[in-house]
Amino acid sequence: MKASKVLGLAVAAVAGGALAAIHVLGERQAVANPGSTAQEARAPAAGPAPAAAPAAPIFADVPEGHPFRVFIERLYELAITSGCATNPLRYCPDEPVTRAQMAKFILRSRYGPTYAPPPATGTRFEDVPLSHPFVRWIEQLAAENVTSGCSTNPPRFCPDDPVTRAQMAKFLPRSKYGPTYGAPPAPGSAFDDVPPGHPFHRWIAQLARERITTGCSANPPLYCPDQAVTRGQMAVFLCRNFY
Repeated sequence: MKASKVLGLAVAAVAGGALAAIHVLGERQAVANPGSTAQEARAPAAGPAPAAAPAAPIFADVPEGHPFRVFIERLYELAITSGCATNPLRYCPDEPVTRAQMAKFILRSRYGPTYAPPPATGTRFEDVPLSHPFVRWIEQLAAENVTSGCSTNPPRFCPDDPVTRAQMAKFLPRSKYGPTYGAPPAPGSAFDDVPPGHPFHRWIAQLARERITTGCSANPPLYCPDQAVTRGQMAVFLCRNFY
């Protein structure tokens, strides 16, 4: 997924209450904040390094020294995200990304900031009606066979659920290489918490081989597959996968 993840991979948001209203180019959703994993920003050995960040930070909540700053500001420069709030301009890097927001982040990242998915039917998933703000993005992701949803009977997408790091490991390569792509077998494991029997083992191992991820911990080496992906981590995943 080289445009796969624009997200398109522009997908983010949070609604009202104690949570901030995230409108990353029209994204919205409310979920608990799981925190951020700075390890993910560590440069992989021999991997591509992001361009140096400008002197003045773009977002008030992503200051100089923030582990994800160069990735977040890269997405802003590419017009994949406009942040989560204005006055002051903020990105909300520690907020989790929902599955609905992820659909938009990936498609915008794959096809560019001006991409607009075709009209939706509102019938693909029972929990994504035509009135849902992300219905076009979700149905397009399904049309491209990047996702089959979270349930088949009844067909559901679970748009408000946070997308996990394990799920992202599969969404990213499928959006980049196409729906028929299958991660190759991976003997052993690069991470202590992703043994060979893990359902996402091959996908996570491939993500590590392509230096898109360095995991959530170096010592011991961990990936934290069940942890929700934050907006900061999403910026790293998208930049390394598509750019």
